[in-house]
Amino acid sequence: MFTGTQLLSLVATGYGVLAALAALLQMRQMLRRRTSCDVSARFFGTYTGGYAIWLLYGLSAGDVPLIVVDAAGLLCGGVTLAVALSLRGSLLRPATWTACGVTNT
Repeated sequence: MFTGTQLLSLVATGYGVLAALAALLQMRQMLRRRTSCDVSARFFGTYTGGYAIWLLYGLSAGDVPLIVVDAAGLLCGGVTLAVALSLRGSLLRPATWTACGVTNT
């Protein structure tokens, strides 16, 4: 049987992974619409960077729940960011990224 702490760790890890997977819903929407104009690439860059930092912390502390959640978040956020940027132009050449909805009237 689980102790209270073990059960809380399991629930928190499960919820964290599900929350990380939520980024893939945004990616699915972008692919369906074939545009990433309604998505902030800066947000997903920050989102992914945060997971990277927490993953490094989890690795240094040897904390398995943190490692699992943050690895999932880094992967899902990174893939979503890559899709957003690739829909704006070449993923490897930022100069090709197109601005979304910028009009000068």
